[in-house]
Amino acid sequence: MAKYFYVARDSSGKRLQGMLEAESNTAVMNILRKQQLLPVEVRLVSEKGSLVAITEKRQIKQRGKVSLPEMALFSRQLSTMLEAGIPILDAVGDLASQTSNRFFSSVLSDIASNIREGTSFSQALSKYPKVFSPLYVALVVSGEESGNLVEVLKDLSSELEDQLTLLRKVRQAVSYPAVILVFFVSVVAFVFLYLVPKFQEIFESFGAQLPLFTRIILQISRFSLKFFPFLLVGLILLGVFLSWYRRTKSGSRKIDGLKLKLPVFGDLFLKVSLARFSRSLATLLQGGVSIVSALDIVARTAGNTILEDHIGRIRQGVINGELLGDEMKKYRLFPAMMVRMVRVGEETGRTDDMLNRVSRFFRDEVDVTLNILSSILEPVLIIGLGVIVGTVVLAIYLPIFKLAATVR
Repeated sequence: MAKYFYVARDSSGKRLQGMLEAESNTAVMNILRKQQLLPVEVRLVSEKGSLVAITEKRQIKQRGKVSLPEMALFSRQLSTMLEAGIPILDAVGDLASQTSNRFFSSVLSDIASNIREGTSFSQALSKYPKVFSPLYVALVVSGEESGNLVEVLKDLSSELEDQLTLLRKVRQAVSYPAVILVFFVSVVAFVFLYLVPKFQEIFESFGAQLPLFTRIILQISRFSLKFFPFLLVGLILLGVFLSWYRRTKSGSRKIDGLKLKLPVFGDLFLKVSLARFSRSLATLLQGGVSIVSALDIVARTAGNTILEDHIGRIRQGVINGELLGDEMKKYRLFPAMMVRMVRVGEETGRTDDMLNRVSRFFRDEVDVTLNILSSILEPVLIIGLGVIVGTVVLAIYLPIFKLAATVR
């Protein structure tokens, strides 16, 4: 058992401190929570009585991530607890103790502490921009101002769940072809880097002239074996460079532009981005956020710099008095169907409803595109693997057939 110094706050916000003996920082924090205290700081005390460790809370804050499923679950649980009449301070505190993500637990504990000290829920959330997006904070602000926070949190949880569903569909659709592709590359590498060189030694022992086809395959194998280390290092360096280049403004624009121009996949990336854009914009408008503010928030969470630039210019046009549909029509990135539905929504005063319909349409389109890609990629990769293996087998057996004919 080690000795720990702690700082905590009680239900009234009073600051308390003292010493406890426990097995770990986590054990101390659990003891304090059972005593209805909110841990602020926990430090290990050395045998000489000095503090030797940074607080667990601060250590957690420096590293950690909150996944999309965790955010969706938190939003759904919080809306349910608030709807049941539980005060927001108690609800956030309870969720902080229930989550298994220590980083998220630390963040929620801080938010609960800020609320106890008089900070609004939205202001407390805004202190963690890497956890709570501008869209999330803006909707919470609108919910607080309108007194409709529960419904806003329900919309947010639905938005996050839709994003999660779309992401899972994409992963599920590409996982099987990806496995086949990895297997394809592995088999080809095994054949040309190990199997063919072994047969090359056998053929050289024959001392006979090999068929031209076999010599070509052997030459490809020698080339692959000689330059494979350089190719591997080159691919690693290329990956590092692209990762760095992607973080620059110009690099991000060029890579995002290239992604949208890719055959078949470019159309898929665009549909995913438009589905997310439509759903996010609809959620913001339903939450009472103005169209100008909503476009600004959606642009920052678009996930594609090309789309972000287009939304920024559309926002400027809306500020100048133009309609959203008219501004969207100026850019080929937005399909005519989407523009028509937005125009109908503006004419009928149901823009948010039309945007939700557009989002569902593009999600369905993504499903169809993924199914088509999956059904095409799988047989193409299998046939390609069969052709390569068959070619190598033929190249290996030709000299054997020739030798057998010579012996006869």
